[in-house]
Amino acid sequence: MIIDETTPPPANQDPAQQTLVESEAPTATAEPNYKELYLRTNADFQNFKKRTERERMDLAQSLQADAVERLLPIIDDLDRAINAAKQTGNQEAWLDGFVLILKNAKKKLTEIGVEEISNTTTFDPMLHEALMHVESPEHKNGDIVQVLEPGYTLKGKVIKYARVSVAK
Repeated sequence: MIIDETTPPPANQDPAQQTLVESEAPTATAEPNYKELYLRTNADFQNFKKRTERERMDLAQSLQADAVERLLPIIDDLDRAINAAKQTGNQEAWLDGFVLILKNAKKKLTEIGVEEISNTTTFDPMLHEALMHVESPEHKNGDIVQVLEPGYTLKGKVIKYARVSVAK
């Protein structure tokens, strides 16, 4: 409703009590368009899903690149050791070079949070994978007799189970 300002208020009437004249124009009811709202919301959600998937892929690729970047010096060291062994023919120096490369590789893995699973005496299925059961008089049932391949954790989560032989 609009105040009619074209006619002056009557003399005996207070201007604050002016009569309100209804507009002759039809009032538009603001009824929401649910279909359009649904389509916009769905499009926003689809865009969100695509963006988060793209960000997740970018993060994974970035993490892979970081891991590879840390391991490339080890490959360079291996190339140098092989070339030096070919040129000199000295097997002891070659072996010493590989020992240094192994230490360097373990150091790089430790820097990113990888730790070797310590040799425990009792088999734990959360840390070990039993490859074989062997008879062993000096070990009791369920003890680890031999670690065949070491296992590794990354910040507390097992990424490779230690492969072991277990006493019967």
